[in-house]
Amino acid sequence: MSNKENFSYDKAMARIEEIVQLLEDDEKSIDELSALVSEASKLVKECKTKLRLTEEDILKAFGEDEA
Repeated sequence: MSNKENFSYDKAMARIEEIVQLLEDDEKSIDELSALVSEASKLVKECKTKLRLTEEDILKAFGEDEA
């Protein structure tokens, strides 16, 4: 999901929720924990970027309408 053109916020959030469930429900090895936490961290960063870019687009749109 690291391809920015194919990034889906909704799919990323669903995967993050799935990872949280996996972390809460099952006993994992350190290696599995590390991989899941790393994946979740990357997804959270991508989601934050998407939200920031969307906010910028909205502000630009409203800024252009006001001018």
